Amino acid sequence: MTLIEAFVRDEIILNPYEEPIYGEDQCCICYPERFATVSLALRATNGLIQIADRIRTDLGFRPMHPMDEYDGDSCDNEGWYDFYVGLNGHADNHLDSCIEFIVVNSDSEDNECVYAIELTIEEQAAVYSCLDEQCLYCFGQSCEELLVEAEKEMEEDEIEDYQEGRERGPVRQKENPGGD
Repeated sequence: MTLIEAFVRDEIILNPYEEPIYGEDQCCICYPERFATVSLALRATNGLIQIADRIRTDLGFRPMHPMDEYDGDSCDNEGWYDFYVGLNGHADNHLDSCIEFIVVNSDSEDNECVYAIELTIEEQAAVYSCLDEQCLYCFGQSCEELLVEAEKEMEEDEIEDYQEGRERGPVRQKENPGGD
C-alpha cells in the first residue's frame, strides 16, 4: 500500500447521511458538450481539515483548528468546512480533479467561499477506488452506476426541456467499443 492509498483510505470517507446529488455540466472544446455529474459529500476528517486550514492560512485567514502559531483562542472556532467530491462522465477516470470545500459559519471574510484541494492523477485513482467501495456500501451502487443514474436523469430532463421548447447542448455520446 502506498502513502497516498493509506491516506485516502483513512481520510476520504463518504458522508452516508447525505444522498448523492445528480446533475450535469458542460465543457466547450469545439462546441458545448454536456455530461452527467454526481456530487458526493465527504466527512470532515482530520486530514482534510488540516489541508483546508493550511490552504486558508496560506491565504491569510485564521484556521478553524489549532496549528502552528494559532492556538484555540486565536482560531476561528465557530466555523467548519463542508467537503465535496464530484464524479463526472467526461473525465477518463470519472473523477473531478479536486476535492472542494466550503467555509461555513465563519466570522472570516471568506465565509461561504469555495476552495479546491487539487488531486494528481494517482490521487484521483486512489480516491475513485476508495469511493467506489464506499458507494457500494452506503448507497448500494458503484460510482459507475451512480453516473448511469445521473445520465438517465439528464436525458429525462432533456426530453422535458425539448417538450417545453428549451434547447440544450448535445449530450456526450458513449463510444461504441463493439464497432458499428
